[in-house]
Amino acid sequence: MTYSIIGILATILLLIGNRDVLRKQSEAEYSPTRRYYCLFLLGVLAYYITDMLWGILDDLRLTALQFADTTVYFVAMIATVVLWTRYVVSYLDRKTFFERWLLRVGQIIFWLVLAGILFNFFQPVFFWFDDEGGYHTGYMRHVALALQILMFLSASIYTLYTATKTEGVDRQRHLTIGLFGLAMAVFLGFQVFFPLWPFYAMGYMLGLNFLHSYVLEDEKEEYRHKLEASREALKKALETAEKANRAKTVFLSNMSHEIRTPMNAIIGLNSIILNDRSISKTTREYLEKSGAAAQHLLGI
Repeated sequence: MTYSIIGILATILLLIGNRDVLRKQSEAEYSPTRRYYCLFLLGVLAYYITDMLWGILDDLRLTALQFADTTVYFVAMIATVVLWTRYVVSYLDRKTFFERWLLRVGQIIFWLVLAGILFNFFQPVFFWFDDEGGYHTGYMRHVALALQILMFLSASIYTLYTATKTEGVDRQRHLTIGLFGLAMAVFLGFQVFFPLWPFYAMGYMLGLNFLHSYVLEDEKEEYRHKLEASREALKKALETAEKANRAKTVFLSNMSHEIRTPMNAIIGLNSIILNDRSISKTTREYLEKSGAAAQHLLGI
């Protein structure tokens, strides 16, 4: 049960620390990077669960179930590696040789380890259990862990070096991935020599702290940019409305002057004609209507 404590603690910390990322959101709120991060967290969570169950099954001496759990454990491990590479490529968003290399290495590790796990059903190259339920590791396990160490260490060296050559957001993101990779490489090294200790889970616990803190800062910065953009858009819209209002006032003022002058002439001439007693009744009615209309226009 002692072995499972780390898995239980890691699961609790992941769910609490990343509840804002894992909760269901609308598609509009999910950028590709956030989606990959969420999938990566789910992969880590699956790994934690298999790691936690391993300790419980070992204490209960349920060897058959422990064999199945160990198989799923390694599958969850390599699936999480692939999800991590996809997240890193989307997170850095630089489209360099390093990103292409990282994706390719992640895929190679995945298919190589998956083939080894399948072959392990026929020949114990990854792990096996003796008649007393004792756990033993095979050479393919060491190969799988060594490949991951090289991948994480190479990614760490590259990103930490790039962080020294860049500034701002790029520097922060490369530093984040570099620290995560370094933590994973160190704890994977311990895992190679101490297979019955959950060092892999410990590496994820430490690495996710780096990721979460910087991802949270990224989200705050993105929200700040969106807020500033909305403020600028609102300011421009207000200025446009004020300009339109001023133009409307000027237009109405000019039109009022242009209309008033000829209307006064029309009203004056209309009054003169109405004073003529010789006009017919029908003509008088027409003139009165036109005069009323002119008065109405003059009052606008």
